[in-house]
Amino acid sequence: KTPAARPESLDGKTVYLVDCRFDDSVELLKQVQAWFAEFMPAVKTPIISLSATYQHDDPKTWEEIKAKGDAAIVGVGHCSTCAPGVATHAITLETKYGVPTVALHTDKFDRVVASVTKMAGLPDAPRAFVPQPVMGKSTQELHDYVYGKDPLTGLPVMQEVVMALTTTLDA
Repeated sequence: KTPAARPESLDGKTVYLVDCRFDDSVELLKQVQAWFAEFMPAVKTPIISLSATYQHDDPKTWEEIKAKGDAAIVGVGHCSTCAPGVATHAITLETKYGVPTVALHTDKFDRVVASVTKMAGLPDAPRAFVPQPVMGKSTQELHDYVYGKDPLTGLPVMQEVVMALTTTLDA
C-alpha cells in the first residue's frame, strides 16, 4: 500500500486526535493535545471519537478528517484486540483517505502491531509507544507518558509522532 504524502511542517496545520473509545484513551489524547498547545501552539488538535466501537470502520469520521484535517494521531491501542484496531484504522486513514497518520499504542503490544501492519500491507506504518497501562492512570501519569520517552526506542514520544507525520515514508 502507498502511504500518504507528508507536510514539511505541522505549523498552521490541523492534526486530528482520534479517540478509538478504549478505556481512558481520550485522557491520553488530552495530554497529546496539551503537549501541542505547549510546544507547537500553531497546530490545531481537535479530539474526535469514533462513532462506534473500535471494531468497526468509520468512513464518516475518516471523511471529516480528510476534509478538515492535515494529519491524524489514532489511539490508543492498549490490549490484544484494540491494538490491531488502532493499527488498522491508522492504515485506512493513511492509505485509503490520504491522511498522514500515526498510531499510538502501549509497549506491550509492539509485536502484535508489527504483525498487523505487515499483514495489512504497510509494515512501516508510523507508530509510537507509551508504557502499559493507560487505563486507570492519573492525569500526571498520562502527562509523563506523553512528555516522556517511548519505552521501545528511547526517543521522546512526541518527537517520534511529529517526525512520523512530517517525514516521507517509503511505500
